[in-house]
Amino acid sequence: MTRLTDENIVFEALQKGEAAAYAQVYNNHFEGLCYFINRNIADRQAAEDIAAESFIKTFDRITQFESMVKLKSFLYTVANNATLDLIKSTNRHRSSHEEINFLQKETYEESIEKQVIRAEVMQAIYSEIENLPKQSREVIRLSLLEGKSIDEVAHELGMAYKTVQHYKTQGLKTLRIQLLKNKIYSLAVIIQAIALIYSLEKN
Repeated sequence: MTRLTDENIVFEALQKGEAAAYAQVYNNHFEGLCYFINRNIADRQAAEDIAAESFIKTFDRITQFESMVKLKSFLYTVANNATLDLIKSTNRHRSSHEEINFLQKETYEESIEKQVIRAEVMQAIYSEIENLPKQSREVIRLSLLEGKSIDEVAHELGMAYKTVQHYKTQGLKTLRIQLLKNKIYSLAVIIQAIALIYSLEKN
């Protein structure tokens, strides 16, 4: 099946049981879901495990959803609950009671919908970074995803400061263009992703 660029079409394909649609949804949202989970547990492998299990549980109930929005809301709710369970069982970062209260308060204050959009922003950026030329890709990955300064990136990659600055500027410009051209992303995701890129340009 050709890559679909409309969520309604993708959702219809899911309802029909088309394997390619399942794969596309998984690929489109896996990194974003991992980001959503990992920001609370700081364990990439555990985040990937929870994400994979959350997809399985969501796909098992595919006929129960009325739209892609409902599907994503369920997916992230399952992932959030699994994250809480992991923290409770492993006593990670702080006492489990304290951590559970913290995350439940955060979830209450920030709706699942907002968290989904935030995660999708990161997913969109992750995906588009992979399409950049190699040197720009490395610079942007270190700058944007790891939050390193130009000096730190220059030291790590063995490049001159001006060279890193050039690749960063070109990479961010290309990212903006790619995001605006990609019809798979919602307007909310594109706007927030562009805003994040602009904020990085000022640093």
